[in-house]
Amino acid sequence: MLPRRKNISPADFAKVLAEHREWLAERGGSLADLTMANLAGYNLTRADLRKAKLVGANLCDSILIRADFREADLFAADFCDANLSESNLSGCDLRGTYLRGAILDHANLENTDLRDGTLAVSEDTELRILTHSHDPQGRELADLTGVQLVGARLSQATIIQTDLTGASLQGAVLRGADLSESNLTDVDLSGANLSEANLANVDLCGTNLAGADVRGTNFENANLAACGLDGVDLSLAKLKGARVVRELSELDVDIRRVLREHALWVSSFGVSGERAVLDGNDFSYVDFRGFNLSGATLKDVDFTGANLAGMEMTMANCSGAKFSKANMMGCVMCGGAFKGCDFEGANLRNGQAGPQEILTRSGESANKNWPSNFSDANFSRANLIKANFSCADLTNANLMQAKTSRTNFTDATLTSVIAEGRVD
Repeated sequence: MLPRRKNISPADFAKVLAEHREWLAERGGSLADLTMANLAGYNLTRADLRKAKLVGANLCDSILIRADFREADLFAADFCDANLSESNLSGCDLRGTYLRGAILDHANLENTDLRDGTLAVSEDTELRILTHSHDPQGRELADLTGVQLVGARLSQATIIQTDLTGASLQGAVLRGADLSESNLTDVDLSGANLSEANLANVDLCGTNLAGADVRGTNFENANLAACGLDGVDLSLAKLKGARVVRELSELDVDIRRVLREHALWVSSFGVSGERAVLDGNDFSYVDFRGFNLSGATLKDVDFTGANLAGMEMTMANCSGAKFSKANMMGCVMCGGAFKGCDFEGANLRNGQAGPQEILTRSGESANKNWPSNFSDANFSRANLIKANFSCADLTNANLMQAKTSRTNFTDATLTSVIAEGRVD
C-alpha cells in the first residue's frame, strides 16, 4: 500500500538526481526513490535514472528524450503524452504503466514487462486502487493506443493482452517478443523484425506487415486475412489455426461470373452487365480490397475476417451481413443499407458512411440525399476512428467499447444507441 501522489520541487528533484548519480558511481549517495512523485511536464532529457524507483510516478507530458531508465521500477507510472524518444527502458518493470499518446520512437524496451497491473494507494484511512484519470472507465487490455515505437527495440519484451490499436512499430525489433492476445488493429509493423515472436490469438485487422521478418513467428489462431502481407514470406512461420486470405480466384466459378458482370454493370452505369445478387454467400476471409460492389444485393452475406479495405458498397443492400473482424479501412458505404449488421471488432477507420447524393438518369443532381442505415447494427469493439457517419441512422446500434475518436456523427440518428458514454 502506497501514499497518495506527492509534489516535488525542481530543486528537490535536482538533489535526488545528484544523490542518485553518486549512488550509481558507488560513491555513497542514495537510490532515487520517486515513488508516487508528480513530475508532470519536467524536462528530463538524458537523465540517468538507472535502477531508480518510480512506482506510480506521474510523468505526463514530460520530455524524456534519451533518458536512461535501465532496470528501473516503473510499475503503474503514468507516461501519458510523454516524449521518450531514444530513451533506454531495457529491463524495466512496466506493468500497469500508462503510455497512451507517448512517443517512443527508437526507444529501447528490450526485456521489459508491459503487462497490465494494479496499484493500491492509501488515502487517509482508506485503500484506493490507482486508476489514471485519462481512462476513467478502465480497460481490459493494457493501453498503448497510438503509441509511436518506430524503430524501437523490443526483443524478448512481454506485451501480452495489450491494446496497440493504431500504433506505429515500423522497423521495430520484436525478436522473441510475446504479443499474445493483444490488439494490433491498424498497427504499422512494416519492416519489423518479428522472428520467433509470439502473436498467438492476436487481432491483426488492418495491420501492415509488409516486408516484416516472420521467420519462426507464432501466428496460431491469428487472422492474417485482413492484414497487409506484401513481401512477407510465411513459409517458416507457425500458422496452426491461423486464418489466411482467400483470393477471388478461389471462389466458385458462378460467383466469379456474377462479380465480373457486376463490375461491367458499375463501369457502364447500368447500360450493360448485371447487378450482383449474392445474398447469403460465404465470403469470409476473402480479399476484396478495392473491389466495387456498389448497388449490389448482399443480404446476410458472411464477410467475417475479410479484407475489404477501400471497397465500395455505395447504395448496396447488406442488411443482416456479418463483418466481424473484417478490415474495412477506407470502405465507402454511403447510402447503403446495413440494418442489423455485425461489425464486432471490425476496422472501419476512415470509412465513409455519409449520405449518397441521388442523381437523375441524365446524371444531374436530384437535390436529394439518401442516408445510410445502420439501425440495430453491432459495432462493439470496432475501430471507428475518423469514420464518417454523418446523417446515418444508428437507431439501437451497439457502440460498446468501440473506438470513436474523431468519428463524425453530425446529424446522425442516435436514438437508443448503446454506448459507455455520450456519443456526439
